[in-house]
Amino acid sequence: MEFKILRVPPRAKVLVTGLPDMGNVAGISMEVLVRSCNLEEFALAQGNWPPFVTHTGSMIRFERGWYRFYGSDAHDFVALTGSFQPPESGELYELCNAVLDLAQSIGVETVVSLGAAHFGEGFIENPRVFFAATSDRMAEKARFYGAVPLPDEGYITGYNGLIHGLAMERGMEGLCLLGEIGNPRVRQPAAAKAVLQVLSAMLNVSVDYTELDREIEQIKAMRALRRGRRDLPPGVM
Repeated sequence: MEFKILRVPPRAKVLVTGLPDMGNVAGISMEVLVRSCNLEEFALAQGNWPPFVTHTGSMIRFERGWYRFYGSDAHDFVALTGSFQPPESGELYELCNAVLDLAQSIGVETVVSLGAAHFGEGFIENPRVFFAATSDRMAEKARFYGAVPLPDEGYITGYNGLIHGLAMERGMEGLCLLGEIGNPRVRQPAAAKAVLQVLSAMLNVSVDYTELDREIEQIKAMRALRRGRRDLPPGVM
């Protein structure tokens, strides 16, 4: 895989990255970050997904998967996100190495990935942000900004974890920030906001939470409505 350079990349020391995952925490977070910081696309790569087309009636539709780098001369970080995670191990390694090749070429020394941590079930109103780090320095930084260490032992699967293993091989530092979620099959805007609050403090940037807050309030209202209906006596509509 190779990225096509669309314009001169900005210099940066930090790469913030995440691909769609459980609850789409990373996808939501990256979209809000790019928009809030007015980042502009500077590199593009296409992936081998999906292996199908859709159709509306007799009309065929097709949108090929993509990965995009964003940046700005106003910020000392760049962002990488995309429309999907590669399903095969070989393609995942290829993607991570291509991302790191371009990142290092513009001066990146630290990788921060975003994702989700699945604990329990149901709605979590005030999600925690967990972290895993590749160095004591990055762990201390995460704690300072309010993240808590991942408990016990386990795996960080997919792109959001593997990118750190390959970055470590290159001598780069890394930090994985994971928003706490219950149901991994539905959007988790509250977890995305929690992750962004930690990240934005680390990067010293402002993030617009207006749309996230609106979505979170809609979810709370729907949950309250369902609870109210369950509390109604039999026969009352």
